[in-house]
Amino acid sequence: MRLAVVEHRRSARKCRGSVTVELILTFPILLALFLGMIEFSMLLYARQQLAGASREGARVAALGGELTDVEQTVRRYLGDGRLGDAEVHMSQTGGQRISTAQAVPAGEPIEVWVRIPAAYAVPDLLRIVGYSLRDEEIVARTAMRKE
Repeated sequence: MRLAVVEHRRSARKCRGSVTVELILTFPILLALFLGMIEFSMLLYARQQLAGASREGARVAALGGELTDVEQTVRRYLGDGRLGDAEVHMSQTGGQRISTAQAVPAGEPIEVWVRIPAAYAVPDLLRIVGYSLRDEEIVARTAMRKE
């Protein structure tokens, strides 16, 4: 009977040791997955906000607004946070930048671009595993026909 108790204690110590080793091996993987989910959700949120701001800016441009009016609308939509520092510009379909929608004939499309560096809008959480947002950019573009 006494021998069984000693054997049970030895196997319990071995199990505790193996649980510790398993935790040490799986923790970095679980941490990377968790950080990846956070970063990805923040990127999706930022992208959605820029898309909405681009749409609102394109509505102002389609009604004949100036670039300053479009920028003001976009900034009001994005708020006072870091996304509010996004770059805004209008262009014709060919990609030529314009400062006023008055130069575009009625019925022609006007594009509003809103862009911001991804690392500026979202923390670079996956840098520790080798994936960095440093050179990435979040871009939203909306085209509407001028009325």
